[in-house]
Amino acid sequence: MYYRHKLDYKYPEKSDEHMIHVKHLRDTNFDENYEYVEKGLWHKIKRGALWVALNTVGFLACRIKHGVKIYGRENLKKYKDLFKNGAITISNHVLMWDYLCVLRAIRPRLQRFPAWKTNFEGPNGPLIRWVGGIPIPTHSFRAMAKFKAALEDVLKTKKWVHFFPEGSMWFYYPDIRPLKKAVFKYAVEFDKPIVPITLSFRPRGGIYKLFGKAPLVDVTVGEPITADKTVDKRTATDIMHKAAYRIMQGMAGIFPGDATYNEDQNIDNYVKTM
Repeated sequence: MYYRHKLDYKYPEKSDEHMIHVKHLRDTNFDENYEYVEKGLWHKIKRGALWVALNTVGFLACRIKHGVKIYGRENLKKYKDLFKNGAITISNHVLMWDYLCVLRAIRPRLQRFPAWKTNFEGPNGPLIRWVGGIPIPTHSFRAMAKFKAALEDVLKTKKWVHFFPEGSMWFYYPDIRPLKKAVFKYAVEFDKPIVPITLSFRPRGGIYKLFGKAPLVDVTVGEPITADKTVDKRTATDIMHKAAYRIMQGMAGIFPGDATYNEDQNIDNYVKTM
């Protein structure tokens, strides 16, 4: 499943730096008074409509645009008892539509996901909000406290939450960038299994050759990772952090000894591979 494209993308020097530029359409005050997670009857109606829209249009469009193939869905059924109180999914961040790919892979579950606040002020802001996006504030300690409280309220329920722990989206980047540790702290603190998901690529073939040069997408759902409860929380977090990175690289077809295999998750040390 390991395929390196030859597209002319210039990736940033730092692994969590953004490479997209969002057209600014609206000003939103992401402060301590902002409703980071919508609630209420109207919200439930919108989420129901979303599920219908995804199944009738969204997933089909994703399949047509990216030629998505999904592997490993049997792991969701195999470990269903482990997920009775919810779960955290994680994936690499390599497409504008990769969250739709994740939703299709774990269907029929809907979930929430923290996202770059700039996206909410651009053209796709309302849609990102609709599909479960939670904007991450950056300029206020009080706002960050409100965001974290909202996220923790979701984690306390039996809902699912998705994270992109690489921290930014790089188009079609074939290797797994370092994962930020905060995700794994949440998993340990709230006793949630982590379901690793990778998006990897394959060359275009058949009719897909007529509609672009970008590689097609394979989505792989891995077996869940659980916290080691025989050690302290800090150690358990470190263990999950390292295990997830190793597993995700393997799911993407990158193994120890390969040229792009990486063990150092210090973002400042990461050297991009393309």
